[in-house]
Amino acid sequence: MASGRAHLLLQLVALLTVALPACAQEDAAPAANPARPTITNPATLTPVGYLQFEQGYLGSLNSPQTSSQHGLNQSVKVTVHPHLMLEVQAQTFAVSKARPTSTSSNDAGDVLAGAQVVLWNPPDTSDKDISKDIHRHAYVRSALPTIAFAWLECIHNGSAPDIDLGSQDRTGLFLFSGHAPGLDVHYDINLIVSQQSADLPSLLNPALSHHVRRGQFGQTFSVDRPFLNPNLQFSAEIYHFSQPLVAFTSAGTAVPRANLTGALLAFSYQLHPTLVLDAGLEHGLTSTSTEWQSFAGFTYLLPHRLWPAHTK
Repeated sequence: MASGRAHLLLQLVALLTVALPACAQEDAAPAANPARPTITNPATLTPVGYLQFEQGYLGSLNSPQTSSQHGLNQSVKVTVHPHLMLEVQAQTFAVSKARPTSTSSNDAGDVLAGAQVVLWNPPDTSDKDISKDIHRHAYVRSALPTIAFAWLECIHNGSAPDIDLGSQDRTGLFLFSGHAPGLDVHYDINLIVSQQSADLPSLLNPALSHHVRRGQFGQTFSVDRPFLNPNLQFSAEIYHFSQPLVAFTSAGTAVPRANLTGALLAFSYQLHPTLVLDAGLEHGLTSTSTEWQSFAGFTYLLPHRLWPAHTK
């Protein structure tokens, strides 16, 4: 199973190697709009009618349930209307060492599917200085944000152990994206509500378990701007999530109420309007956060429309 997934990944890389020269010859190739590399997602959507693939490596050290995990994540997005995007997210493979035994396992994670709807776009403006951001663009350089709502539903429960964030049965997000005036800084804000569930030991009889559902609440904030080169983007992020199903730190110390907070720094580079590379590090700031996470990946927009463009 693991070798099969690795083979598929190699095939995808080979496909990109062949496709990129062709992309360069496209007369009006659209630009990718990655959600990577931050946890915060942009409120803006991908180009209408094009498939966008986001995939990469994620490694973590010292989480409450795992001493280490190294895996591959992937998402596929297609915008079917200027205000509606469909997406599928999956952890395709993970090598984990679960606590307390540190036994290694090879698993796949959850698969989620959902949609994102743009609720409001800032009005057009005639400002001559307006230009879209490099790849992580908001609608335009507007202090007024684009506002969107997204919903994700778990359609397959994986067997990979969770890191600090846990697994979500369903998630609702309000997303805000804009451009800070005068600073040349793009910002994204997410407000997140999720449902998590698990089988926990009964307080009266630990040999028995009962199924519980809990609400998880999160807030994320990221900023990014060009760095030295217009195609090179620097991103910084801070985020917080409640952890309703976490009762112990990675050291095994009991906690009455767990919360994770993390800080992330990353770089992304636009090789082509349809291809963006990224890499970075994240550090947990609380006792129940993952201590360190590293990641690297890419976003690729297939430069051929799935259906003809609408003409008036």
